[in-house]
Amino acid sequence: MPFDQKDESFASLVQMVADHATARPDGVAMRQKEFGIWNEVTWAGLQEIMQATAAGLMDLGLEAGGHVGILSENRAEWVQAQFGIAAAGGVVVGMYPTSPAAEVEHLVNASDTTILFIEDQEQLDKIVDLEGKLPNLRQLVVFNPKGTRGQDTLGLLSFDDLLTRGRRALQGPIADDLRARGAAIAPQDTAMMVFTSGSTGLPKAAEISYGNIHAGSRNAADVFGDYGPGTDVLSYLPLCHIAEQAVTVINALSRQFVMNFGESLRTITLDLREVAPQVFFGVPRIWEKMQAGVIVQAQTAGRVRRPLVQMALKGAQARGAKRRDRWSAGDRAAHAFWDTLVYRHIRSYLGLGRTTFAISAAAPISADLLAFFRGIGVNIREAWGMSETTGVGTIQPAWGNCDGRIGYAVPGVETKIAEDGEVLFRGDTIFKGYYKNPKATAETIIDGWLHTGDVGKIADDGSLSLVDRKKDIMINAAGKNLSPALIENVIKASNFIKEVIVIADKRPYVSALVQIDMDTVRLWAEGQGIAYTTFRSLAENPKVQALIDAEVNTQNQNLARVEQIKKVYLLPKELDHDDGEVTATMKVRRAKIYEIYSDQIESLYA
Repeated sequence: MPFDQKDESFASLVQMVADHATARPDGVAMRQKEFGIWNEVTWAGLQEIMQATAAGLMDLGLEAGGHVGILSENRAEWVQAQFGIAAAGGVVVGMYPTSPAAEVEHLVNASDTTILFIEDQEQLDKIVDLEGKLPNLRQLVVFNPKGTRGQDTLGLLSFDDLLTRGRRALQGPIADDLRARGAAIAPQDTAMMVFTSGSTGLPKAAEISYGNIHAGSRNAADVFGDYGPGTDVLSYLPLCHIAEQAVTVINALSRQFVMNFGESLRTITLDLREVAPQVFFGVPRIWEKMQAGVIVQAQTAGRVRRPLVQMALKGAQARGAKRRDRWSAGDRAAHAFWDTLVYRHIRSYLGLGRTTFAISAAAPISADLLAFFRGIGVNIREAWGMSETTGVGTIQPAWGNCDGRIGYAVPGVETKIAEDGEVLFRGDTIFKGYYKNPKATAETIIDGWLHTGDVGKIADDGSLSLVDRKKDIMINAAGKNLSPALIENVIKASNFIKEVIVIADKRPYVSALVQIDMDTVRLWAEGQGIAYTTFRSLAENPKVQALIDAEVNTQNQNLARVEQIKKVYLLPKELDHDDGEVTATMKVRRAKIYEIYSDQIESLYA
C-alpha cells in the first residue's frame, strides 16, 4: 500500500522507543520472570539494549535491509532483539519455536534470513540437523547459552556477548551509521515478515511495512484510548504471530503498556494470576481451557458449595447470551448478587481479577463460550484479523453489544462484501505483499482491496459476521452448501470435546472426527469408575464413545437438520504439529487429516 510521505505523525518502532525513553525514562517498559522473580526493564534501559543490539548486529556485518530471524518462545530478549534489528535497518523474521527442523528449513530459506536469534540448545539442535541446507544463514545468536558452550555452529554467539560487542562498537564510527539508519526508516520500508499459518500449503512470508505498523498504532490508540502508561499485558502467545505483535508490541509502543513475559508456557496459569493484566488476549483454546478448569472446580467442590456455584454458572450462561445493553433490571440485580458471592472469586482464580478489556481472536469462538465469560463478568470482545491486515481488522464494542459476531472495522479501514460473499478490506494496515511471490500477492490484493478468503455478511447495524473460509465451504450430495466451521463451533460447545473436523463434501450426510478433551473426560471417567491408561484407551472406551455421542446429539439440536452430525469417529490421539495435522497456530490441516484417516472416514459411510 502507498503511504503519505508527508505524514508528520509517522514514527517508526525505533523512534517510539526513543520518544518514550525521553518522556518516561524510569517508566517500566517490560518485565521478565526468572526463578520466580519479575525483573523490570525501563524505557531508558530498553533503548540502551536496542542500540547495543543494533550496533552488535552491524559489527557482525548486517546491512540495511538485511533479514534477521528470531526462533524462540516469548521472552524479553525476543522484543529487545526485534527493536535492535529495526534500529540497525534490518527486517525482523519471526519463526515458530515449535516448528520441526524441516519447517525451519523452509522458513529460513523462504525469507532469505542471514542472521538468526535462537532461544536455546533445543533450537540449536534443529539448525545443526540442517547443516548444508541453509545456504544464506551465516550467524547464530543464542538467548540462553546453557548447554551450548563449546559449540561454534555458524559463529554461535550469546545474546550477552552480542550486547558487549555492540556497546564496544558504539564507541566508534558505527554510532553515526546507527543514527543514520534509524533516521532513514520510511513508511514503505518492510519492518517484519510474518509467516501465514500454512493450513493449505507452505507458509508464505507476508511483508509488513512500518507504515502498516504506524496505522496499527493509530488504531490501538483509538481502541485502547482509556488505557495508558502502566497498563499490564501478559505476552505468552507466539510473538511471531501478528496477533501477539499487535496486542503486545504495537499496543505497548502506542499506549506505553508494560509487556510481561512469564517463565514459560507451562507457568501461564500462575503468571496470569501474578500479573493480573488489565488487558488480556486469548485465543479460543485458552478460553476453553479456562472454562473447563472452572467447571472441574465446580464439580469437585463440597456438597454445600457445589450446587451454589453450579446455580451461579447456569445463570451466568443465560444472562451472558444476551447483549448487556438489553439486560433487564432483574438481570442486572441477579448479576450483582452472584458477582459478590461467586463471579469475582472465579475471575481472581483465573487471573482476570483486574481484566476489563479481554480479546478473543485468531480462530472462531463458540457463542456459548462467549456467553459463559460475559456472564461471569469478563468483558470478552471478539476480534478478527490476519497477517495481511497487520493484526486487528474488526473488533466488537464492549460486551459484544452488536449484532455481527466480529464487530466493526477499525478506524481507517473500509470493508465490503463481494458478489460471491467474500469479505474485502482496504486501508493503510493492508500488507505490502508476499515476499518473492508476486503471483500470490496479485491474487490477494486486487485494485487495492485485500481479498481475505473469508465469506461473511453484514448485519443491519453494520457489524460483520464471518461464515467460513471460502475454500472450506462444503457441498453435500444433495447440493446444499454447508459451513464446517459453523458446525464445528456448535459441537465444540461441549466441555468434553476439544476438536471437531467435519466431513460433508459430496457426502449424503454430515459426519465428523472428534478429539476428546482429556482434562474433562478424564475427570468424568474417574467419577464413573472407568479404568484407563492412555489417551487412546480412554477414547476407545465404549462408555466414553457413548458420552460423546450423547454430547453431539445434544449440540445437534442447535443446528439445522441438514447440518446435524450423524456419525462420529473418536480420534485415538491428540492432533500434533509434528505429524503435520495442525499448523503452528493449531489450525487444522484438513487435507492432511482426511489423508491420514481416510479409512476411518470411509467407514462412517459404509
